[in-house]
Amino acid sequence: MNFLACDGDWLQGADGSPICSGSLVALTVEEMQGLYGAALTWEQVTELQGEAIVLFATVFGFLVLKKVLKQ
Repeated sequence: MNFLACDGDWLQGADGSPICSGSLVALTVEEMQGLYGAALTWEQVTELQGEAIVLFATVFGFLVLKKVLKQ
């Protein structure tokens, strides 16, 4: 996948369309990662989602248990 970047400022035309005040530059995914830091791999995303779900389930279970024991 390629990205379109502007080496100047993005402006808004009269009809609302974006206009580049400089010249347009095409960047690859690797170049974008180099500019803005490394992205997560899909394996890391899946692992992070799994950990977030486990954390949510643990907190939810604790709150339900707390409510049941309080009554």
